[in-house]
This record gives sequence, structure tokens and C-alpha cells, in this order.
Amino acid sequence: MRLHAIPLLLLPCIAQSQGAPAPADLVVTNARIYTADDARPMAHAMAIRGGRVLFVGSVRGALTLRGPQTRVVDAAGATIIPGIADAHVHLLNLGMALRTVNLVGARSYDEVIARIVARARELPAGTWITGRGWDQNDWPDTRLPHHEALSRAVPNHPVYVVRVDGHASLSNATALRLGNVTAATTDPEGGRVERTAAGEPTGVLVDRAMGLVASRIPPATRDQVRDATLAAIREVHRFGLTSVHDAGVDAGTIDVYEELARAGQYSLRNYVMIRQDDSTLARYFRRGPQSGIHDGHLWIRAIKISVDGALGSRGAALLDPYTDEPNHSGLILTPPPE
Repeated sequence: MRLHAIPLLLLPCIAQSQGAPAPADLVVTNARIYTADDARPMAHAMAIRGGRVLFVGSVRGALTLRGPQTRVVDAAGATIIPGIADAHVHLLNLGMALRTVNLVGARSYDEVIARIVARARELPAGTWITGRGWDQNDWPDTRLPHHEALSRAVPNHPVYVVRVDGHASLSNATALRLGNVTAATTDPEGGRVERTAAGEPTGVLVDRAMGLVASRIPPATRDQVRDATLAAIREVHRFGLTSVHDAGVDAGTIDVYEELARAGQYSLRNYVMIRQDDSTLARYFRRGPQSGIHDGHLWIRAIKISVDGALGSRGAALLDPYTDEPNHSGLILTPPPE
């Protein structure tokens, strides 16, 4: 949102020198408007035309821009603020999550399983079930879960659900089988397969090990990426977000962003951080930094690099071992020279 605080005393000068300004589409009165202008931080009214703010100030000043077709809204003392920027989001993940199982706030492993079972009832056998948001630290038993109970409850669908921090996943037996994750599987560099004392996988995969199963999930089609992006934009707007910093985006998704922006369907300002993979890096190093392209909707000029994992999934790299796991001190995801 662009805010312009125009003193009322200047309006007659504008009218005399340039002709009367065109009427506003919308005038909002009786509001508490935060302007982000230190000199005039609060106002009571605003006028808007063509999706842009014309005036922020007094009710009297705003009403001078009223015309026969202007809609006037009494805000009844409500607070209005400029659009909010979120400095760390994953826009496509949000769009996809709106179609998957939301596990945020589950207070036990049983509740996680119940939510997954409910989704399984809606899908044909063999369909992948994905989700995100579980956090064992919110459960009575704070140990990382074992897939056994989940596998019993959902035996006919591969299940892959990501921890709240995005640095670990839980899979059922069907998904582990499709990923060929067994006791013989070696930990990939920068990743870890959680195991029982006997060496069997528990179903929890940390950081780079997540790809062992995630790589088996059918990739989203371009139409699905497009629909998920539009759904995510609608969702962030619900919370007053008008701009985001999108952390770690692949080239195909950025292509969809640009396609939507060129078509005038990308009603968001997005500071895109490209994903740290060789092909994406090479492509955008050739292209160079892009700032405010497509009428100021996209910036493509930063890189998301994950140096290590997260604390909750025991992937954060520590100087000393974890107190509850004395033989483990975390995972390095990007070698320091890189």
C-alpha cells in the first residue's frame, strides 16, 4: 500500500493549477490509520482510487475527493495499517499445505495419527498423504515418534508428514518401503535416519535424509503449482500481508510466479530467494539480479542457504553434543567452503 499524507491546505492549490482531482473510488472515515510517517503517525480518513491511496488525513480532506460514484465507509474507529511484510515464508509450501494435512497444534502423537486417518478416508488407496506441523515437544512423550502406530492406522496409503521446522519428516511403513529405507540404508551426507536400538528405521528422517522418501512423491504439475500459488496469495492476504520474503524457491516455481505476474494475477510483492541447487544457481547467476520486475511484484536477487539443521529435530550443529544424545552434535548441510 502506498501512503501519501497531503496537507489539506495544498488541495486548493492543486485544484487551481492542475484542475480538480478525479473523484476517489473509496473514502474511509472514522478510522485510526497508522501512516508510518513519523511527522504525522495517525490519521482519521483516507481516499483510494484505482487501488492506490490518494490521501490520508482528516475526514474533511478525504471527503473533498468524494464523487457521485464514490463508496464511503465508516470504519467505526477500527485500526487501519499499511500492508504487512513477512520476512520469511515458503509461499508454495503454504499453498500446497492448504491441500494437505495440517498437523500444527496437535497435542499428542495420537492426535497426529487421527488427523491423518481422517484424510485417508477421503482418498483412494495408494494415494500419497502429505502434511506438516507435528512437534513432539508439544506431546506428553517428547521423544521423536516411531512409525509403528501410524503404519497400523494407515496401512494402505504412503504417508509423509514434515515436522514443524521443516527439518525432519515422519513416514509410515508403506512410504519407507517406496523409498527403500531399511536397516541397510546409510545416512546421506548432511542427513540422518533415526533408528531403533536394533538399527531399524523409526520412520523419522532428518534433513538430507528426508529426500529418501520425498523424492518418491509424484511432483506437482505446473497447473497444481499455479493453483497452489494463487491459493497461498489469497491466504496471506487474509492476514494483511501484502509482501513476503520467499525463502528457497526453485526455478520452475519462479517461472510460474513470473507467468502470473505478467498476466496481472500476482497481487503480492515477493522478494524471492532462489534455492541452493546447482541448476537454479547457474540459471540465475547467468540472468543476474532482478529488482521490482513485472510492475514491482518480484525481486529475484538473493539465495537461501541452509548451513545446518534445526534444534527440535536434533539437526542444529552444536559445539558440544546434545545433552539427551551424547554421541550426536548436529548436522552440517552446507560445507563451510561452499
